[in-house]
This record gives sequence, structure tokens and C-alpha cells, in this order.
Amino acid sequence: MAEETKDESQYEVWLNIIKDSFAKQGYQKVTTDDLWEFCVNYLWKHQRPTRYFEEVRDIMAIEPNDYFTYASLKAQVYNVSSLDEMNLEDLF
Repeated sequence: MAEETKDESQYEVWLNIIKDSFAKQGYQKVTTDDLWEFCVNYLWKHQRPTRYFEEVRDIMAIEPNDYFTYASLKAQVYNVSSLDEMNLEDLF
């Protein structure tokens, strides 16, 4: 986990550029942590680029459609084992 955090700090500038781009398009709630999670768990799931500039290129190519495809897939596979774990009072 420390390695992942260290890695994220190296890309903070690039992630902020994409976050700001999303905000200009009306998606203010997307954070740099969300974008980093997208990169690690989706974009580079099978193979992470070996060079820094390749990773930056991948980050700079992220479009809202790419991110929201990942977010919707993540939401669909979210696992709730029982209704007891859900806070139903928020629904009323």
C-alpha cells in the first residue's frame, strides 16, 4: 500500500489536470484518488507501462466516458451480503 501511495504522489500533477478537466465538463465530484484507482484497477489491470512517460500518456488520455464505464462496472459488482449491512433509514 505504501508503494501505491508513493506512486500516486508522482502522478499528482497529471491526475489534477484530468480532475480539473472533468470539473470543467461538469463532473466536479471525481477526485484524484478516484482517477488513481481507475488507473491501477482498470487501465493498468493486466500490465502497467514500464516507463513514466507511458503512464503519464495513459493518464492524460483518460476521458470521462472511460472513467464512468469503470465506475458503473464497479457499482454493478459491489457486493452486499445482506440487508442488515445496508442503512435503510437513509431511504426513508
